[in-house]
Amino acid sequence: MKWLRSENYSIPILLAVGLHLSIIVAGVVVIDFSDNAPQQPKRPHIVNATVIDISQTIIGKRESEEKAAKQQQAALSEKKRKEAEQNQKKEAERKALEDKQKKVAQAKQIKEKAAEALQKSNEKKRDAEQKRIAQETEKKRLEQVADKKRLAKEAEVKEQLSKELIRKAEAERIATEERKRQEEAARLAEQKKAEEEAAQAAAEEAKKRAAEEAQMVQSISSLINNRVTSAWIRPPNARNNMIAQLRIYFLPNGEVMNAQVTKSSGDALFDQRAVDAVYKVRRIEELATVDSYIFERNFRQIDLIFNPQDLRN
Repeated sequence: MKWLRSENYSIPILLAVGLHLSIIVAGVVVIDFSDNAPQQPKRPHIVNATVIDISQTIIGKRESEEKAAKQQQAALSEKKRKEAEQNQKKEAERKALEDKQKKVAQAKQIKEKAAEALQKSNEKKRDAEQKRIAQETEKKRLEQVADKKRLAKEAEVKEQLSKELIRKAEAERIATEERKRQEEAARLAEQKKAEEEAAQAAAEEAKKRAAEEAQMVQSISSLINNRVTSAWIRPPNARNNMIAQLRIYFLPNGEVMNAQVTKSSGDALFDQRAVDAVYKVRRIEELATVDSYIFERNFRQIDLIFNPQDLRN
């Protein structure tokens, strides 16, 4: 029946209309139509309505069951769809794994065949190399035998020649050694002669320089003595045989650096006047031209025996 179907709303409409009619009839019954009754103030009509939950009706429950059945069917269909997709995915993965395993197996087989071919090739090369080495070894052995024979023959010839060469070489060596000995003796004699001549010349030159140095030292010493004597002021008590020994220190430019009495004359005034005379001289210009070696050896310090000759008895 069409009006009992869940999509048909005829029954709910009829129920609602009947409910409203019942409310209207009840209102009419309770109204008092008497004119004698005092008129009551109008009050608002109170309508008591009842809410009907359609889901609690037979139609609502049926609709809910049908909806739940549809949802369950849809969930079941979705579950089957997902299971089918998972099965397809697993099948695809299984096929991919099988294909990969097949490819790995094929690659392994190809690799094994290549390795086997390489091993056979290496064995052939090794056999060929061993054969070549054996041939070369035999060839070398034969060459060594031939070389030994040749060397033996050459050694025999060389031995004969070497004896003659040794004899000649020995004679030449003896002659060369004798010549070298004579040359060395002549060289040593010449060297000795040159050294003696050089030593003699050096001795003469040293003697000459020593004589010149002694003469120059004596000359400058006399000069110093004369200048000190000239600068000396004779004290009243000076007498003959008064002698004072002085030590004078000079700078390289000839200036007097210091003077002191190393041996007194016995008279303090005589000694002091002698020292004063040295300081009056102040400088001996001739010392500035003297070689530094001669100056250091002879004039850095000198001992002067001060003995004037013009004293009274």
